[in-house]
Amino acid sequence: MRTEPFFWLVMLLFGASLGRGAAEGIVLWTGVLVFSVFAHELGHAAVCLMCGTGADIALQGFGGATLPRDPKPFENWWRRAALDLSGCAAGFGVAAAAFGVLFVASMNKWPLSPTALELARALVAVNIWFSLFNLLPITPMDGGRLVAGLLSARWGVNGRRAAHVLGLVLGTAAAIYFYRGVAFYAALMCGAMAFGEGRALKRSLAMTPADSDPAVTGEPGRAAELWDRGRRDEAIAALVALREKTGAGLTFEAATLQLAVYEYLLGRYDEAYALFKEGGESELSPPAKHAYADAAYRKGDFATALRLGRSNFHDQPGADTALAAALAAAGTKDAHETVSWLRTGLRHGLDRSELRAKEFDAVRGSEEFREYLGQ
Repeated sequence: MRTEPFFWLVMLLFGASLGRGAAEGIVLWTGVLVFSVFAHELGHAAVCLMCGTGADIALQGFGGATLPRDPKPFENWWRRAALDLSGCAAGFGVAAAAFGVLFVASMNKWPLSPTALELARALVAVNIWFSLFNLLPITPMDGGRLVAGLLSARWGVNGRRAAHVLGLVLGTAAAIYFYRGVAFYAALMCGAMAFGEGRALKRSLAMTPADSDPAVTGEPGRAAELWDRGRRDEAIAALVALREKTGAGLTFEAATLQLAVYEYLLGRYDEAYALFKEGGESELSPPAKHAYADAAYRKGDFATALRLGRSNFHDQPGADTALAAALAAAGTKDAHETVSWLRTGLRHGLDRSELRAKEFDAVRGSEEFREYLGQ
């Protein structure tokens, strides 16, 4: 299990809102929220263990995520449905246990302090509402994954698209409803989920029937294994064959970008650039963006190299990424951005000898670059 700082911040903000600013209330409600999210994710993890695989829990953002270490046991739709529902089942179980404590206490059989009573009430309220909210058919809620899985099992790609349309409509409607009710946190969450559903819908529209075939979607992974074993020609051939077999769709895009990276690593920069150009930039990993930026620079596409260079520095700030962006900016003859990136690079330890590179000749005569060199 791992946690991210943003998770604690979100839980604290919700706890402060529910605790109405009182220190004791903030501590109580924040603790209940954290425990409830953890219990929810443990429900998912329990099903993973029962199906013979471990699980990785991440407490992040507005909640958490539990991923089975081996997805194969959940290729069966009913096991996947059980995994999706198990978190809410655990939440309802916690609510039922807390309600039982309240019921016994109300019969004067178990005297509780006011704080203990408030804790039990909070556990009931949070776990009921949190579980019901998770059952909304909006990704990444459990209900959204459940509906997407069931519709995909029945109608394939069209079922997945229908699930995203449903999630987009409901997410937008929920965001408007909560906003009008001045529940800004809930409105923000629903709005973010609706935005995610819109992106997922756009992505699913690019899917083909081949993207639902495990035998096809597993080919990039098998090509990666061949590459790692040093059988590089076979890996290249497998990806070329996969592109010919699919022709379009998400698996085709994945194979294209993977092939582009391999061609770049083999020093075939022209081939890599053409493949990167075909595959686009939306699904690039950081290493792939570095490869695309360098291939674009070598090809003379300085505008693309600069755009990717900005993103690369954001992902991995340092002297090398700043220098790459500066070189691309010089290629576009933008003296102002070139100097800006060189200043950034020097702050990160760039050697001033790099300023003598002939690639900067395109802007060396500019007043701004001469002024910078004179400093």
